[in-house]
Amino acid sequence: MTDLAITARCWADLAALPGEVAERVVTAFEERRGLNPEHGEAMKGIAGPVRTLHADLSGGRSVRAATWYDRSRDVCWLLAAGWHDDVYARIQQLARMGELWPTATDSANFEADAPIRAMERVVRAARAALESAMASPGTEVPVTTSPPPEVYFRVDGDTLSVRVPIFDERGPVLSRRAVAAIQAAVFGDQALLVEFPPESGYWHSVLMVGPLPSLDSWPPPSQVSQPAQP
Repeated sequence: MTDLAITARCWADLAALPGEVAERVVTAFEERRGLNPEHGEAMKGIAGPVRTLHADLSGGRSVRAATWYDRSRDVCWLLAAGWHDDVYARIQQLARMGELWPTATDSANFEADAPIRAMERVVRAARAALESAMASPGTEVPVTTSPPPEVYFRVDGDTLSVRVPIFDERGPVLSRRAVAAIQAAVFGDQALLVEFPPESGYWHSVLMVGPLPSLDSWPPPSQVSQPAQP
C-alpha cells in the first residue's frame, strides 16, 4: 500500500467544506489512492501528473479533489479539494503560483510522522487480513509487507498474535515508537509485547499477543483532523 499525505494548504480546503463533505474527500482518497496512487484522470496543463479525484455525496453537489503521486518516496499527496464548479480553476491558479505542491514543511512533517503512517497502513489493511486469519486459525496471514512495516496476523482461539519484523540483515528497519503505534492501533493497551520470542524462530521480530477483536467494531473509523504542528 502506498503512503498517503495531505498538504497543510489542502487542510485549509477541507476545513472550508462541510464536515461530511471533508470526511467523504478523505475517505475517497484513502480508498482509491492507497491501492492505486496513479488512478484518476490527469489534469491538462499541470506537470506531475496531477490527477482528479471524485468524491461526490449521494444526491449532493459534485465534489472534486486533486492528488499527486511522488514515486521517489512512494507517497500520494492530497493537494486540493472543493466544489466542482470552481475547484479546477483554483487548482490551475495554485499550480501557476507554485502553491499547489507539498512544501518543505509538508515533507518534514511527512518524515516525522513515520510511526503514524506505519499505524495507518496496518489499519487500512487490517480488516481483510483479520478476516483471512479468522478463516484459517493457526496460519500466519500478511497484513502489510511493502512499503514497511511488515505485519502478520495469526488467530488461535480467542487470541490474536501480531508479528512485526524490526530487523533485517542491514540492521533495524522499524523504531520502537512505530511498533508502539502499531500495538495501539491493533490492541489499544491490552496487548502483551514479547521481544524476540525464542519459540517462534523469528529472531528479528517482536510478537504482540492480545484478545481477538470483534469485526463489528474494529478497526475504528478514521476521522478528519489536522495533525498537530511541531
